[in-house]
Amino acid sequence: MASLALAYLNPGELTAHLAQHAGRVLGVAAFGHNPPEANVPGYPLICIDMPVLGANTLYEVWTSSTPVAPAGNAGIRSAHNTDVLYGCFETPQSPGESIESATFRAYAKLFDFIDGAGYPHLWRIWHYFPRINAIENELERYRGFNVGRHEAFLAKGRMIGGKNVPAACALGSRGGPMAMYFLAGKQAGIALENPRQTSAYHYPEQYGPRSPAFARAMLAGAGHDRKLFISGTASIVGHASQHAGDVAEQARETLVNIRALLTQARHGGFDIPGQDPRLLLKVYLHRPGSLPLVRDQVNAAFGAMQQAVYLQADVCRSDLLLEIEGVCLYPRQTKNLP
Repeated sequence: MASLALAYLNPGELTAHLAQHAGRVLGVAAFGHNPPEANVPGYPLICIDMPVLGANTLYEVWTSSTPVAPAGNAGIRSAHNTDVLYGCFETPQSPGESIESATFRAYAKLFDFIDGAGYPHLWRIWHYFPRINAIENELERYRGFNVGRHEAFLAKGRMIGGKNVPAACALGSRGGPMAMYFLAGKQAGIALENPRQTSAYHYPEQYGPRSPAFARAMLAGAGHDRKLFISGTASIVGHASQHAGDVAEQARETLVNIRALLTQARHGGFDIPGQDPRLLLKVYLHRPGSLPLVRDQVNAAFGAMQQAVYLQADVCRSDLLLEIEGVCLYPRQTKNLP
């Protein structure tokens, strides 16, 4: 099986990394204010208008151990190897169009694309769109997004729950259209849930007319090429937000939830004897001033096994001050990381 690798890079590291992996780059997500597209010629690229804390621009680069080929179609920029497909695209919300409708269009296009390409199993998906907590048509935009996503799953014959939903996150960007990028496989992954939390697709109606369609984590691949995709994780126990207004306690609770997912992954066979995993995290903070405190907690929790990058974003619930998502890989898959 072709292995998958991830690197978080600054502009000074990008060119050499792309050259080192020429012919094996699956795709790039660029974060910051107007990140320069000229630095990523010819690769599937999506740009997210989201401040990077402590830097101007962050590049998230996905590479393969084997050659990749382009597979773009229907406005989706993508590349694939024999096992996994990376894709990215934007969905502008037309004047007068609801976020529900825009999300339904985006997901319908996505499902048609991965099914047609032969990579029908959605492992991991990232969503970024502005004003995520704003009210639109008497409904919070994130909740409207969940309606559109939920309805697209059903319209395309995909059940919501268990192994049928991907790992995911949805964050509020500073501007731009809805931006999405994803990883899909020829083989199904193993969806994992957190015993401390209610599965998102079982949330009660108080969180919106349709439940969120994602798993807490996804274990994909096999043997030494397994990777764990951790969904956006926050200070939630059961289905309720915890520690309102207290970023330190929210960070602590979030890290406990991530450890619970790592434990679930070990129960699913993620441990490889004699090897320690590498945890790559994206930490989204509502308040930039909380960076030193949260960074210290992340470092204390995971030490040398983690590399984290920090961004400013609105979280899907307005009472949450941070969210953390990540990917867990083994050293052989991350040997080229800085």
